[in-house]
Amino acid sequence: MSKKLELKDLPGLGSKLEEKLREAGVKTVLNLSRAKADKLAAKVDGLSESRAETLIAAAQESLPSAPAPKKEAKPKKAEPKAEKPKAKAKAEVKPKTTKKKAKAVESKPKPKPKKVAKKKKKKKIETPARFLNVDQRIVRIAVSKKKRKPRFRADQAHRWTRVSDRWRKLRGIDSYTRQKKKGRIAMVESGYRSPKATRYLHPSLFKEVLVYRPSDLESLDADIHAIRIGASVGARKRQAIIAEADTKLLRVLNPGTTEEIGEEDLFMDLDLEED
Repeated sequence: MSKKLELKDLPGLGSKLEEKLREAGVKTVLNLSRAKADKLAAKVDGLSESRAETLIAAAQESLPSAPAPKKEAKPKKAEPKAEKPKAKAKAEVKPKTTKKKAKAVESKPKPKPKKVAKKKKKKKIETPARFLNVDQRIVRIAVSKKKRKPRFRADQAHRWTRVSDRWRKLRGIDSYTRQKKKGRIAMVESGYRSPKATRYLHPSLFKEVLVYRPSDLESLDADIHAIRIGASVGARKRQAIIAEADTKLLRVLNPGTTEEIGEEDLFMDLDLEED
């Protein structure tokens, strides 16, 4: 009796990829052969669409071909039997209907046909332009990487109060943390960096643009860009930037106070408190 084929028996499929496929719901070779490449690549992290197609093709080749269905034998036609002479049919007796019964039948209202309720078509929600510019699979990878990202602290900051908690690069030749010994804190490395497609994006997937004057708002798209006013911008110029952004329907990420209190209004409030 032949052994049942499993996922690990397929060529080019390792143990890590097998675990990812099982988490995605693909547990047998039959499930893998019936899957679609684009949907499988979207579910499994780190699996490209081209590799998914090769795995599905390998699964389909490894499955044994189903035997051809047997042709059903046609039933033989029974020979007609000799008909026996039938007795003379009795004359049909029609039921007598009275005039009252005939009037009652005519007076009954005919049933109305039932109205079939029409199904309402659901309106398709258009996806915003900022979601179309970025691959959503890369966004999911960036979110999962950020959850696993450690908090980078200065070495010995948990032990001494005089050591600042802010991260500083280690330079000592005898530092165990710099040598990446076991049990030490995590160091800043390029492997912790987010994917390039989602870098410098706001969590709402808007592209942040640093602005210092109202003229910087030209050639900006409200569906894609969101502005952040620089820290060195004064109150008067900030109000001008916010007013220009409102006319172009641009989102301001740090608007602050939008209304200024005049001197007359301030003195009026003071006079009312004295009274």
